[in-house]
Amino acid sequence: MIIKTKERMVTKMSRLWTLAAMTVAVTGFSSCLKNSNPEPQKPVTYVAFVNSLATTYGTDINMDNKIISSKSFAYGAAEGTLFTPGFYKFTFEKYGTDSLLADVSATFDTSRYNTLILYGTQAVGAKIHRIREDWANPSTTKANVRFFNFIPGTEPIDLFIGGVKVFGGRVFEDFKTGQYDVWTAAELGTHVISAKTTAGTEVAVLNSGNINARGGFYNIYLQGVKDSSPET
Repeated sequence: MIIKTKERMVTKMSRLWTLAAMTVAVTGFSSCLKNSNPEPQKPVTYVAFVNSLATTYGTDINMDNKIISSKSFAYGAAEGTLFTPGFYKFTFEKYGTDSLLADVSATFDTSRYNTLILYGTQAVGAKIHRIREDWANPSTTKANVRFFNFIPGTEPIDLFIGGVKVFGGRVFEDFKTGQYDVWTAAELGTHVISAKTTAGTEVAVLNSGNINARGGFYNIYLQGVKDSSPET
């Protein structure tokens, strides 16, 4: 589903959550992450992890200094699991080493599920965007989408889904305030999803973006390194 363009950017869409019977279920995740095995009928919290850090090496995910990923967490990957609610320190380290990339410490409780997105480049460093998820008033007849621009140095980007501009003028790290963590309704279907400069120059395209789940939630990422291949 990923198509690289001449500017070597990548548009990636991952379906992280789906809404069913008024509850949120994690979908699209492999079993690569271990969890804290909460006992039945005890409170749980979900945490999703996304690796948009533009490097060729993967990472380890640590929770309170214990590795919870069973394999390299690769660039472009998305995983998730459940934990007993509590205060945790999550760290991302270069795979197989103790080289710290980024970390976040916070209370992870049952009131809000969380998404932790690792992003950045060698030039700007590794960063984490933490989202305390809010599914208030979602569309139940369309798909729910949001868009993140993870590439430093890009011009303002417009995102089109099926030829319709859904997001306009999005720049690197404009999401840090949390204003773009919310969801926007988009038409169901398998669409061409394209990222263009506000002047109309296409910088990345996803030819078969499937947003087919009615009431489903989808993240769309513009990730990579401008004018170069992913960094080592």
